[in-house]
This record gives sequence, structure tokens and C-alpha cells, in this order.
Amino acid sequence: MKAKELFVVAAVAVALAACGKKESTQQQESSTPVVAVALATEKEYTPQLTYTGTVFAAREANLGASLPGKVERILFTEGQHVSKGDLIVELSDEMLTQAQIEYETIKKDYERVSRLREKGSISEMEYDHIRAKYEASKAKTEMIRKNTQVHAPFSGVLVERMMEEGEVYFLNPGLEPGYSMRSGIVRLMQLDPVRIEFEVNEKQLSDVKVGQKVTVTLDAFVGESFAGSVKSIKPMLSTISRTATAEVSIANPNTRIKPGMYANVTVMLAPQKAVFVPIKSLYRVAGTAQDYLFTVTDGVANQVPVERIVTIADMVAVKGISANQQVIAEGKNRVTDGQAVTVKK
Repeated sequence: MKAKELFVVAAVAVALAACGKKESTQQQESSTPVVAVALATEKEYTPQLTYTGTVFAAREANLGASLPGKVERILFTEGQHVSKGDLIVELSDEMLTQAQIEYETIKKDYERVSRLREKGSISEMEYDHIRAKYEASKAKTEMIRKNTQVHAPFSGVLVERMMEEGEVYFLNPGLEPGYSMRSGIVRLMQLDPVRIEFEVNEKQLSDVKVGQKVTVTLDAFVGESFAGSVKSIKPMLSTISRTATAEVSIANPNTRIKPGMYANVTVMLAPQKAVFVPIKSLYRVAGTAQDYLFTVTDGVANQVPVERIVTIADMVAVKGISANQQVIAEGKNRVTDGQAVTVKK
């Protein structure tokens, strides 16, 4: 009977020891966080710089005359296309009529004096005096004739009538901010191509170069983009903003893009290589601007500070780790620096 009791007690003790060992093992396993990892990968990407800009015409001119006069006719309406050399405006010709009468009178005097000179009846001084008056009158008449008609200096679109027929034209500047400040009767713009001006900070001037490819988006055309290139960069900076004005040229065959539109300009830089990790692997301590992630080496998590370079879709290029390192993509919130972790298969 005693032997039997001793056997039962021993069996119970063995069972309790086994259960304790099992519970201890379970507790140890439960204290090790299970995480999912991703591999840091080196990839090539194209760095980009983004700016805001404004659309302007490739060329613009306020067309008028060098002499005042009444506007008799404007032969085109706003929005019409004109070709180089087209007659656009006719001004009053009262001054021209007066100049022609004067010219014809002096011309007759010059012809008469020329005949007398051939006969030796007048001195060279008298002849030179009449010839000078004749040539001056001829030049004056031609100048006034040119200023009674306004022709297009280049092909484009007549975007604005700054005066109406019957008004008297004077040499007064058209004060419209952002556009030509010169005096004029009509405003002519070349709208294909168009140019976009944007400001480049002095720290980025070494990255932006003439000829670089750009992508332009406009608020007026959601979902569309336009390809172009950097056409010029001014060789001076603003003393106020410390920026240089750069220009981009893009095609506009149907003149959908209008001067004054707001534009976003993305400049494509030379391709570079960087180490990419999933963006969800990064975290930031509250109240700081420092980004961190956890790498896993031999089952141990290590907190590593990193610097973001660029974000592309759900991946981010970082400085601070090497390619082919394992980083914790899921479960980082349950991990501390130097803690052992279990990697989910």
C-alpha cells in the first residue's frame, strides 16, 4: 500500500514538473515579438525638383505707332490669328496729307534748282540747301506714312484691343502687371510654343541646367501633363528672394494653354542609386524630426537613425543603412532596441 502511494506521488510530481517546464517555455516564446521583415534594396531612380510657375507667351508685343493719331480702323478682333506682315491697324492720315503736299512742293523746287545747277546759274551752296530740304521732307513723309499703318511683326494671336476705333492714340504705357508695359493699340502674342517662368533657389542652381527635361502640370487640365525642357536661366539672382528666373518651353499647337495660368514644373535630374525600404518600416519619435527603423541581425532588432531622400509610391530611399539588410516592416511598435525577435516566415 505504501509503495503504491509513493508511485502515485512520484507520477504527480513528474506531471507537475512537465507542466511547469511547458508554461515556462510558452512564457519565454510569448515574450519574443514576432515581426515581418523586408530586404533593403539598392535601386536606380531619377531625382526630381518641383517648382511653381506662371505661363507666358513665347513672344508678345503691344503694337502702336511712334506718332500720336486717331485710330481709324482695327482690322482684327480679339482671339484672331494674324500672320507676320498683316495690316492690323490704320490711323488717321491728316499729317500724312500735309507732309505729302509739303514734299511735292519742295520736290518741284529741287528739280528746278537741279536744272539751274546744270547750267551753272546757281551756286553749290544754294543747291545743297534745297537738296537737304528735299531729302528731309521725303524722309518725313515716309516716316508719317509708316505710322499711319500698324503691321504684325510676327505671327500670333491678337489677345487684346487696348483702344477702340475713333480714340486718339498717345504714347502712354499700358500698365498691366506681369505683361508688356509698353504703349500700344493692340496686344499680339505668339502662343505656340508658350514659356513658363519659375524661380530657382540659389542652393539648387547647380542642379538645374539648360536643356534638362521637365514635366509640366496645369491646374486647368487635371490629370494631364506636358513635356518640355529648360530653355534658359537668368545669369543673375534677385536681391530680395535670392532666386534666379528659369524658363521652360512647351508646345501649344491648339493654344489651349493660356498666358497667366498657374503651373507646376518638375525638373528631372540625372539618375542616381539609393537604398530603398518600405515606407511603413520607418517611424518617428513624437516631438522630433528624426526618422528611425529597425534592422534585424542574428535575431536581434537594432534601432538605426536614417535620413529620407525621396519617396516613390510605397518605398522610400534612405541614408544610414546598406543594401541587403533586413528591416522590420511589420511589428516595429512591439520592438525595442537590442531586443530578440522572431522573424515571421
